[in-house]
Amino acid sequence: MDNNVISPRQFMYLVILFLIGSSILIVPTPLAKSADQDGWIASFLGMSIGVLFILLYHKIAVTIGDRTFIEATIDVFGKWFGRVICFFHLAFIYILASLVLRNIGDFMTTQILEETPLQFTHILFMLVVILGARLGIEVIGRSAEMFITWISLLLLFLFLFLTPQLEMDNVQPMFGSGIKSMIQGSFTVMNTPVLEMVVLLMIYPKVKEKTKARQAWLLGLLIGGGFLSMITLFSILVLGSDLTALNEYPVYELASKINIAGFLEGIEIIVAIVWMLTIFFKLIILYYGAALGIAQFLNIEDYRVLLLPLGMGLIVLSIIVYPDVAYFETFVRNVFPYKIMHGLLLPFLLLIGALIKKKTNLKGKPALKGKVDRNVQE
Repeated sequence: MDNNVISPRQFMYLVILFLIGSSILIVPTPLAKSADQDGWIASFLGMSIGVLFILLYHKIAVTIGDRTFIEATIDVFGKWFGRVICFFHLAFIYILASLVLRNIGDFMTTQILEETPLQFTHILFMLVVILGARLGIEVIGRSAEMFITWISLLLLFLFLFLTPQLEMDNVQPMFGSGIKSMIQGSFTVMNTPVLEMVVLLMIYPKVKEKTKARQAWLLGLLIGGGFLSMITLFSILVLGSDLTALNEYPVYELASKINIAGFLEGIEIIVAIVWMLTIFFKLIILYYGAALGIAQFLNIEDYRVLLLPLGMGLIVLSIIVYPDVAYFETFVRNVFPYKIMHGLLLPFLLLIGALIKKKTNLKGKPALKGKVDRNVQE
């Protein structure tokens, strides 16, 4: 298996990139639909709820030790029932990876490479992802450390250049959509990307200095969630809640509004670069986690032998997973209960089972020690 490790700082960068990922383009639209001008507040609310999920995931990681979610589930629930749970959880990760890959293809073929067939875009992107996953989590972490500065600077430049276009009336009246709408909007952020963070339990055992890992995870949520909320806020401030809700990729449209003295304009490529980099890291984390988990499920020593066949299957699945973008919007709205099951119920069930087994083992040790002492005395 892969024995590479990453530092808490590198893990924090991976959390930031994972959160921004595909969300930077697809989340502002449903937020504006649900909460209108208060979509950005709903985003902050959803990210705040994400703190509770991180505390849950960290507690699970501490309880199960240096085992991944798959290894711990099989150990706690047994060979048969544990593997049934793992099968559905691995299917969840794999399908999620196919959806992220399809997001890439849809964006590229509708906004940038309009004449390029969808499957060619998927194949080219997956070749890079397979190579990165083959190099291991340590290389992935170092790559994140290298790119995070450029991604942050590009986002800050985007916010700076959009400042002249801001219309404060677009967010008035604040809280005008109502509490119910904002809570409903927060479910959008919980759906994507908060509940998807359960996948990070597949790489959490690779993080050194576990005492600092929880802080790194929380800080990653703060920064990544802050960027996502700011993107939603700027989309509403510049485009208005109505146009944000109607536009398929409002952030890409946002960048086209940049015009500095008639000289600096048409720099949508900034958004495209940021999105391609962040979604690459999200996809590679999902793909690495799926490959590693399937290898552990099948008792295969090296996950790398699975990368090519899993990649080929992912390309096919990404094409057939949904017929068009309109269907995808309906699919995302209806998939929330499925994500609740894998992002909350199964982890909570694993935590309860691991705590019970840990307590049982601790009770058994004194009894075993006493029996050994009596045998020695005899």
